[in-house]
Amino acid sequence: MANRFKVLISIGLLTLLIILGWQWVHQSLSAEPLSESDVREKIQTQYNGEITDVTSMEDHYLATIALDEGVYEVVVIKTDGRISEIRPLESFKDNDSPSPPEDKSESAQTEPITEEKAKAVALNEIEGEVDDIDFESEEDSAFYLVEVERSGGAEATVQVHALTGEIMSVTWDD
Repeated sequence: MANRFKVLISIGLLTLLIILGWQWVHQSLSAEPLSESDVREKIQTQYNGEITDVTSMEDHYLATIALDEGVYEVVVIKTDGRISEIRPLESFKDNDSPSPPEDKSESAQTEPITEEKAKAVALNEIEGEVDDIDFESEEDSAFYLVEVERSGGAEATVQVHALTGEIMSVTWDD
């Protein structure tokens, strides 16, 4: 009699666990992807600029946003709304228009910022722990690549301009 009661309780608990597991899997698989208007709202609240285009791809959106500094392409993941990458398309600082006089003066920044400053800039943008910092130099640009690891395991690479200390891009690793 006692064995029969234990078997019935075990079967009941197993059935309950199966039902709860099925509901959890069903709920996570049936999550609705973000709509274009949700993406526009998310980008608009995070970056104060004019969104000129939003294109829906298979698993992400590509949005083009015009800011004071230039035009950028923002990649937003459909399922969770996370911004996975920001790429500069056009920089307004490179225009043929004359630069303000203070940019041409001797007081303009000509020495790169320190690794510590690049680290602080990256951690101000992405909360986490710095995993690695690399200094990179290309034809007309020098920058730091700062890898930041978040507590949940997500990792981002923050590209920090070596002269201005401005964030050039943020790329999330999957």
